[in-house]
Amino acid sequence: MIGIAGLPLWWLLGVASLVPLALAVPLCWDLRSRRRVSLPPHAGWWLLFLLWVLLGLGTLWAAAPQAVDDGGTGRLLVFGYRLAWYLSCTVLLVWIGNTPADRLPDRVVHRILAWVFVVAVAGGLLGLLAPDLAITTLAERMLPGGLRSNGFVSTLVSAETADIQKVLGDPEPRPKAPFPFTNTWGSVISLTLVFFVAAAVTSRSRARWLAGPVLAVAAVPVVLSLNRGLWLALGVGALGLLVLLALRRHHAALAALIAVVVVGGIAVTSTSLGDTVSSRLDNPHSNERRSQLLVTTVDSMTRGSPVVGFGSTRDVAGTFTSIAGGATPSCPACGVPPLGTQGQLWLVLFSQGWIGTLFFLAFFVLALRRTWRCRTLNQTVATFVLVIFLLQLTVYDTLGLPMMIVMTAVALAWREERSGTSLRRPSGRALVAAAAVAVAVLGGAVGAAATRGEDSHVASTVTVALTPSPTYLDVGDVAREADSGTLVRPPDPATIDTEAALLRSESAMERAGQRVGLAPATLRADIGVAAPPLSTVLDLTVTTSRRTDAAAAALAVAEEYLAERSRFLETRRTDLVARLGERLAAVDPGDPAWAATRTYLRAAIDHLTTHRPEVGSVIRVGPARVVGTERGVPVTSGLAVGGLAGLALVRIRPPRRQWRWRRWRR
Repeated sequence: MIGIAGLPLWWLLGVASLVPLALAVPLCWDLRSRRRVSLPPHAGWWLLFLLWVLLGLGTLWAAAPQAVDDGGTGRLLVFGYRLAWYLSCTVLLVWIGNTPADRLPDRVVHRILAWVFVVAVAGGLLGLLAPDLAITTLAERMLPGGLRSNGFVSTLVSAETADIQKVLGDPEPRPKAPFPFTNTWGSVISLTLVFFVAAAVTSRSRARWLAGPVLAVAAVPVVLSLNRGLWLALGVGALGLLVLLALRRHHAALAALIAVVVVGGIAVTSTSLGDTVSSRLDNPHSNERRSQLLVTTVDSMTRGSPVVGFGSTRDVAGTFTSIAGGATPSCPACGVPPLGTQGQLWLVLFSQGWIGTLFFLAFFVLALRRTWRCRTLNQTVATFVLVIFLLQLTVYDTLGLPMMIVMTAVALAWREERSGTSLRRPSGRALVAAAAVAVAVLGGAVGAAATRGEDSHVASTVTVALTPSPTYLDVGDVAREADSGTLVRPPDPATIDTEAALLRSESAMERAGQRVGLAPATLRADIGVAAPPLSTVLDLTVTTSRRTDAAAAALAVAEEYLAERSRFLETRRTDLVARLGERLAAVDPGDPAWAATRTYLRAAIDHLTTHRPEVGSVIRVGPARVVGTERGVPVTSGLAVGGLAGLALVRIRPPRRQWRWRRWRR
């Protein structure tokens, strides 16, 4: 808790994202010294989810549909970071639940997380007042250059107060201090607000009267953050509190809350804050991109690895509009976020598959089921925190401090119940483990056998550099000098996506197929086309059976594509020359007013008919490489399903037979 309360200091040092992970070590050591350690109700669902997270190692480097296959050590680093957070949240949950209230009072926990709310409000104000403030942290200075250049790591160890984004058309600061992301700031401030209110209600000191001014000040960064997820969470929370007070017949508190909501609403709508809210609701900004990313994420996971997912996120190939699209300094939002981002639910779904997502949601929904009656303060806090958390799953990546806050609320409610399951295993634990492992291994063997009969393939990648069509159809320097701005212009350039379509054209496929002895339809199905972001380079990959020379097939496709492109551009050149000739014939040769036009047209026609640059060239032919059948997904899925089957068999074992077996053993 001290580590969480020291958040401002850790942020300035660049270790705010790592200190909570480090604190799990002493907590785990303290649990080890306890005589008896219990787990919360329905903890089995969470343990199964953690098992699914670990199984992600088996699919971490598997190729995902519609994603870039660029896995490296960075993917393992991100996987380890997320796993550490899941484990740290688990340790905190178990530690709080097993720590007596006299050693860790509820009010202490409430006040610590209320302090985090105050820190988040102060960070929001700082982000609005000094949005360009960036501090070079100690962690940044100490990190090796290789790690510091990693974008994910750099974001975690930096100390920036806000992100500048063009949400409403003009650059606007969106506060995030003291957190690495703006959405993390929004998630934390909405979750800790519940603890702030609980601490204010139960406090008997004069400091409780400061709660009103703090909430009034908090409204400024909350509104100006343009964070719709935060607004939704606060709106649902206020509505839930109104319903709760009405059901409990707390008339005075209900009247006070209604008065606060009315006065706050009038204050917001009568100031520029109201215009900000209205403009934000009228400008969805990222809705379309989020929906496209969601559809692609679910489709890729369902087609590629529906049982255990892909272990981590994947970068998208190009953008949703172009295979060579990407972010630029003037348009950072033009890039597409990785698959499995823009919401914790989508991260879990893509990384752990449908079954892992079921385990994840089951734990939190069942925890909410135990607290929703709000009989005590801790149950009320847990209910509001869980509802807000579930609302945020689709829009916020809540892994980190937000999930740790949720686990704290669940742990306090569980500790109050004095229920749970002891970690002491039954005497037949060896049999249970052996049965589950045996069936899991059998499932993995079945998964491996399912791909054993499939032939491996051979792939080769050819890189083609293209001459942009405006260069190929250039009219020359002389014509440009005589250009009056009203003359015939060259045709618009072809996009890289048009080039990819031309590569797969029927005529190009037919000629390439004849060279390597493959049917055009078969060859077209074996081709994969990619392009580096914002480039005029095509990476053409041909995957064939071992009986076909993949390198020769890829080179044949590239050469026939370039030949087809030459014919295509030559047709455009001929059409342009004809149009310029028609325009020249229509100009009066004796009129001096048209002298510049005649000079332009003659120079352009002369240049186009005498200069013919290359349409492109093959700059690299990759060696043929064996592409084995992907076994990571089927084997890991088989292990997972087999393990579940083993656990199910043990659970449904008749208890009387078990008793007889134990008696016979004695």
